[in-house]
Amino acid sequence: MKKLFLTLVAMFFLGLGSVFSQTANDTIAVEKNKYYYHGLQIESMRQIKSLVANDELALKEVKKAAVTNGFSYVFSYLGGFALGWEVVDLIRGNLNPYILAGGVGLAAVGIGLGYLANSQLKQGVAIYNANLGATSYGGSIQLDFGLVPGGVGLTLSF
Repeated sequence: MKKLFLTLVAMFFLGLGSVFSQTANDTIAVEKNKYYYHGLQIESMRQIKSLVANDELALKEVKKAAVTNGFSYVFSYLGGFALGWEVVDLIRGNLNPYILAGGVGLAAVGIGLGYLANSQLKQGVAIYNANLGATSYGGSIQLDFGLVPGGVGLTLSF
């Protein structure tokens, strides 16, 4: 009977190491505006969306970043087109300063929106990393020894 009890206690403590399904290895690392998951670089916004799909707050922020990034591309491409058009006109000898100013303005707005999208994406990833191991109620699960009505016992806090 004593061997069975010691075996059960040993198995219990060995099982405590695998209580959480998400660990620190599941985090998304950010280094110089590049995102890594398990050491592999994440190439697209779609991959980040699929990784954070279980976390509603993080997914909401990543979706906002995707929309802002789309607008950034539109403004940047329009601004670049207008600037390129005016460079060709400058080579020909007839420059329209209004189109040039509009192109510079559109490109500046595109760059600003790109910066905002990157900030939103970083915030979404930070929310995802902060919520790893959290329950559906938003708190983390803790398994520990503590005081119970009959003395000292195992407590599960969530």
